Amino acid sequence: MFLAPAPARAQALGNSQASATTQHLTVRLLVPPAQLYPGQTFTGGLEFNIAPTWHIYWINAGDSGEPPAVQWSLPKGITAGSLQYPPPERLPLGPLMDFGYQKHVILPIRFKVAPDFHPSSKQVQLIANVSWLVCQNVCLPGRATLRLSRTALTTAPAQPAANTAAQQSIAAFQAK
Repeated sequence: MFLAPAPARAQALGNSQASATTQHLTVRLLVPPAQLYPGQTFTGGLEFNIAPTWHIYWINAGDSGEPPAVQWSLPKGITAGSLQYPPPERLPLGPLMDFGYQKHVILPIRFKVAPDFHPSSKQVQLIANVSWLVCQNVCLPGRATLRLSRTALTTAPAQPAANTAAQQSIAAFQAK
């Protein structure tokens, strides 16, 4: 396996950089709630759109490879669970068998806001430092820092607001 660096360009969405694009993929941080408040739990995700003939790896990559990983920088009282990996595709490469994803995948992440969450400001930043390998005949490592701002509330609203595009992306992928 040959590794070469792949710089990521962050795509600005408002004051946030929720996605990054490299030569062979785009990764986007999905966080459906528009507001974060005490006691809340929700499913977010990392969405990968992968160029044709390229792939990323599953948690058990097979004979070679490495799955995507994320390190979080979150406000006090907000936690993110481990990346969840949907069932992969088989990716034969000569006599080797790898497991991963082609074209499109969302890796779900379960978030929890503590019951005693006390935001220090009206906006909070969710920051994901993401790394991956995107492969074809060679593997290119990639890294990106993805950021999203969300409104922080001290109590649950009567009608929570949502980022419907993120919510629909996750729901459509989970329905597959």
